[in-house]
Amino acid sequence: MAMRRFGVAIVLSVILMAAFAAGLSAAKRGISVGEWLSVPFSDASFAKRWGYGETNGARNVISADRAQQRNGKPTLRLDTNSGFDCWVYFPNTKDWDIDLSKAKVMRGYLRSENKNGWGGDPWIIFVDMAGRKARFDGLKQRLYDAINDWTEIVVPVGADLDAKCAEYGWKAQISPGFDWKHISCVQIHQDTDGSGYTMWYSGFEFIDYAGRTIKWWLSSINKPDLSVTYAEQVPQYKRYIASEPDPNYNIPELVGSAATEKHWPNEGEQIKYLVHIKNAGFARSKPTDFVCMIDGKVVKKASLPALAPHQVTTIVVNWKWKQGPYQFAASVDTKNKLDEITKKNNTLRFKTDAYVLVAVCEKSIVAPIEQVNNWYGSFCFEDWMRGATIDQLNSLFKRCKYDFAPNGAEVSVRLGKIFLVDELPDDGAKIGEIDKGLGLYIFDGVWHYPLRAIHEWCDLANDFDWALNHELSHQLGIIDDYQYDMGPDSNLVNHKAYDRGPGGIMGGGQVGDNVYPAYADVDIAGFNLTKGHRRGFFGEYLYCIPYKNTLVLSIDGRPLADKDIEIYQKSMYTGKIEAPPVFTGKTDAEGRFPLANRPVPKDFTTATGCTLHANPWGYPDVVGRNGLFLIRTQVDGKWYYGFIDIGRFVCEYARGHKDNAVYSVKLMPE
Repeated sequence: MAMRRFGVAIVLSVILMAAFAAGLSAAKRGISVGEWLSVPFSDASFAKRWGYGETNGARNVISADRAQQRNGKPTLRLDTNSGFDCWVYFPNTKDWDIDLSKAKVMRGYLRSENKNGWGGDPWIIFVDMAGRKARFDGLKQRLYDAINDWTEIVVPVGADLDAKCAEYGWKAQISPGFDWKHISCVQIHQDTDGSGYTMWYSGFEFIDYAGRTIKWWLSSINKPDLSVTYAEQVPQYKRYIASEPDPNYNIPELVGSAATEKHWPNEGEQIKYLVHIKNAGFARSKPTDFVCMIDGKVVKKASLPALAPHQVTTIVVNWKWKQGPYQFAASVDTKNKLDEITKKNNTLRFKTDAYVLVAVCEKSIVAPIEQVNNWYGSFCFEDWMRGATIDQLNSLFKRCKYDFAPNGAEVSVRLGKIFLVDELPDDGAKIGEIDKGLGLYIFDGVWHYPLRAIHEWCDLANDFDWALNHELSHQLGIIDDYQYDMGPDSNLVNHKAYDRGPGGIMGGGQVGDNVYPAYADVDIAGFNLTKGHRRGFFGEYLYCIPYKNTLVLSIDGRPLADKDIEIYQKSMYTGKIEAPPVFTGKTDAEGRFPLANRPVPKDFTTATGCTLHANPWGYPDVVGRNGLFLIRTQVDGKWYYGFIDIGRFVCEYARGHKDNAVYSVKLMPE
């Protein structure tokens, strides 16, 4: 049975701690309703409190299996058609807050049916209440041992990890600051050859150094859950609507009325935010308070009435517009009096000048998504949307840092509206008509969420959805970085391939020291070079090329001195590199070769501040299709080659080298 929303606490046939335990519960958990337990947390009666995740949109079902038993007891079962990383986790609310600092191990049993064979050992991830992780990769063949037979796994926890990992066969990766005293959940991962398998879990519990089972807390979800889901700005002005008036070049311009339209409120203009608040829980909420602050100042206080499950209310917040990134924060239950499923969704935060994204969703996706717990620890569709998109993008903006961007991308996004429609057909023209009818031109970006992708939406409710955030980045104007790449068959000069990797989420570029998933250097440059403007353009940051550009060429660390070179450019029309070269000439004694500027159709500055001017690339295609040079030279009868892409030029511009930039290129033998 797939995971379902449920409105009553799970009835467990277990022995609870008596009056002392109840007192301990109250002392430790404050107002939270729940139970102290000592049975294995993989007991089949907890099936509805387990969650799942998967990276490729597979169908996953967690259920209690009374047919497959261990020690005479039903077991927990996962059925999946996954061919990639798939995992289960407990508890699905990610609010365990269990203290494992003095525990010795986690012990449990696995059994599987898998016709494909396994992709190595399982790996286990513990997540603390701050979101930091402790990962344990297995060094044995326990998944193979578990085929058609129960096999024990023992995973180190707490202190003395080096010794315990050596004893039990694990390799640990512990995030800095990881807190074993406050564990929110545990994940059990497995990967398979082929696709599709069944896994059973039984007897999972934590053991102390005396061999005793450690008691644990399970919170009830028969509670309310107030979520401040999103805020609509009224009025919301149009994004830029660029067109390409010259059929020979895709130069994005604002023409006609688009050139004079208003895109932001005027300074001091009276606007309002419609703040949506939903009880996403399974019990009626009590009356509480609402406070909204902008730029650190209280702009609205209100009383929030009691809300029935799934009831939504709206509070209007008035504000006189100020241009800039002012912090908006709307909160409910500011004194923390309510006992809820989660408190993580009690506050909505965004910057007032954030790019505004909108979601167009089939109505039928709401119910299945609300069966799966999400990033916020809730069962709320709107929280899922925020967690999977807005929060992921804003996190990437902040943490993807480069020497020219020590603060990452200085932009942000917010959720402006969710539209629910009856159907999203698999037809671009019909989707366009739906979008036109909804008036989506006022938003900076839009994405569509059809029912046919429901397994992807559910599987990645607690993980980074690479494809979704890649596409949303396109909505913000960032191109596919793989446009710079080229296979050997497309290089008609020397048949050498170019791949700039290791790439970021846009399919290329270089991510430096950033941890995956990440934006590449040129992506962050693109965001920062166009910040402070609305969106509606695409790839126009490729116009940001220094006015003077010099290559410094070398072979085996030595300058390519006084040698003839030839430079070829990838065609935006054919995707190939072929003769004739766009540059020929000779390097100087230091291997330097200045690149001449080539003409462009016209000098032009976009509404986002990017200037097209004469440069070595000629007209830089905003999609990136002609953004690659091949450099060749012959030394002592032997050919050498190297590549450079336009992304390096844009990054130099972002470093402040707008007038003059130098690029080192190491040549390799053909």
